[in-house]
Amino acid sequence: MPVAVVTDSTAYLPAELNGTYDLTVVPLTVIINSDQGLEGEEISPAEVAHALKGRRFAVSTSRPSPAQFIEAYRRLLDAGADGIVSVHLSSRLSGTFEAATMAAAEVASRSRWWTA
Repeated sequence: MPVAVVTDSTAYLPAELNGTYDLTVVPLTVIINSDQGLEGEEISPAEVAHALKGRRFAVSTSRPSPAQFIEAYRRLLDAGADGIVSVHLSSRLSGTFEAATMAAAEVASRSRWWTA
């Protein structure tokens, strides 16, 4: 596997693509009122859209932790990826990019993987 791709659930790719084509989706946590779950796994995009419609519910998100990205990066490298491209929503909109960058630095310090 030459290059693997990691993204977050804000890419809103079809669920059946996760884990295929060397693609890994790391989910954000979605909070609807006081209920929370992983986007695309425990809470569907349709549920988020419904909660936002009419603004009847408080909806927020929480970035994935660096540990979630570390796990994804290490799993892909252990499976034979020669490199990883990690694509995320803007750092101006979320802390997801920061978490991915922190994870990349951690993995790079302990493996052949590097960041640019």
